[in-house]
Amino acid sequence: MTNDPFSAAASIDELLTRTQQALTAMRSRASEHADGEPGDLLRAEGTAADGRVRAVAIQGGRLDSVTIDPDLAGEPLDVLCGHVTAAANAALSELDARVSASARADADALAARLGSMGDQAELFGRAMHEAAARIHRDRGTASQAGRPA
Repeated sequence: MTNDPFSAAASIDELLTRTQQALTAMRSRASEHADGEPGDLLRAEGTAADGRVRAVAIQGGRLDSVTIDPDLAGEPLDVLCGHVTAAANAALSELDARVSASARADADALAARLGSMGDQAELFGRAMHEAAARIHRDRGTASQAGRPA
C-alpha cells in the first residue's frame, strides 16, 4: 500500500463500491426473482416412492414441477398425495440448504473485503495526518520567511 492520501482514498472508495456490489448481489439472490430467468434461480430436486415421484423447487420457495410415474395411477389418492408431499418437502429442504450455502459464501467474501478496510482506513488516516503536518510546517516556514529581521 502507499502512503499517498489520494491512493488510499481511491482504495477505500473502490472497497466500498465492491462491498456495495456484493450486498446488492446478495439481496438479489435472496429475493424471489419474479422476473428472473429460470437459469438465474437456484434449483433443487426431491424424490419419493423410490424416485417415481419427483419435485423440483426453485429459489423463492416455489415448486417448478412435479412429475409422477404413470404406474402410480392405481395407488390410493392419500398415498399418492403423501408421495408428492414427501418429494416436495425434500426438494424444498435441499433448496434451503443450497440458498444457505450461497449466502454463507457471499457473507464470507464480504467479510474478507471488509477485513482489509480497517488497514486501508488506518493508512488513509496516517497519510492525512502527515499531509496536515506538512501543511502546518510549510505555513510556519512561510510565515517565518515573511517576517522582517
